[in-house]
Amino acid sequence: MIKKIFALPVIEQISPVLSRRKLDELDLIVVDHPQVKASFALQGAHLLSWKPAGEEEVLWLSNNTPFKNG
Repeated sequence: MIKKIFALPVIEQISPVLSRRKLDELDLIVVDHPQVKASFALQGAHLLSWKPAGEEEVLWLSNNTPFKNG
């Protein structure tokens, strides 16, 4: 999932390590820091991905998950 999220176009570069992107209907905040890569949805502040540097992705979401408002 993290590869899919990081491939999304950047809508706004908030800081050197934070960006806003959109996955289907949901706005996301993406963290790209040397120690961790992560993303969360602004709706409900749901953590979608978490990958510490040099490790496997910690969270898993199905590629079939619908990312819709509501």
